[in-house]
Amino acid sequence: MDAEPRTPRTRLELAENIAGRGDLCRRMEAHVRHRFRLSAPEVDDVIQDVVLELMRYEEPVRDSEGLVFRILHLRTLQLLRRRGVRREEPIEDDLRTAEDLPIQGPDADVRILLRQTLAQTTPACRRLIRAHYLEGKTLKETAEALSYASLNVVWTLLDRCIRRLRSVLGVTR
Repeated sequence: MDAEPRTPRTRLELAENIAGRGDLCRRMEAHVRHRFRLSAPEVDDVIQDVVLELMRYEEPVRDSEGLVFRILHLRTLQLLRRRGVRREEPIEDDLRTAEDLPIQGPDADVRILLRQTLAQTTPACRRLIRAHYLEGKTLKETAEALSYASLNVVWTLLDRCIRRLRSVLGVTR
């Protein structure tokens, strides 16, 4: 008998290995929970999708772990898209106009211009800007509060939003 477990050589063997709830399956679960913050039933659904995808074809596999984690990543992204992670919800301030809010002081014109410019952006941009810049949340806190996958996603979206605001205002760096 071999001292080391045999590595799967086909997709079907790999699927059987994952279905047996071995070490690879535990690492997959941990990866999905940590990276995408999914609940236990959602993690089980994603892993079942991966097993079904692997069982479709009886092909040889070169890098079994690479293939499994690639399929796992793609299936998780599909689940998140279906689930609608970033639902658009109205913000209470969006219902009011700039005239409804009291503005006083020397920078009143700037505030009015900023409110009018923000009204031209998407609700997602307004939520990101409000959470990060006005409420003072960190990128990580913003990602958690608005249900984004990671702080890198929040950073990228914030950068796009700020660029759009600059283009609307006609401001260059």
